Amino acid sequence: MDAFRLVLTVVVMVGVVVAILLFERRRADRIARDTRDMARGTPPPDDDDV
Repeated sequence: MDAFRLVLTVVVMVGVVVAILLFERRRADRIARDTRDMARGTPPPDDDDV
């Protein structure tokens, strides 16, 4: 495997990891918000982007 393919593989893998982490953070923030709203007794807002 030459250096270009190795660097390209590492860059693609890092990109995939970053994308997964960003998606999971959004989801975790949404879960935390919904849990906080349920604890306060307020109905959750309508989310159409689920």
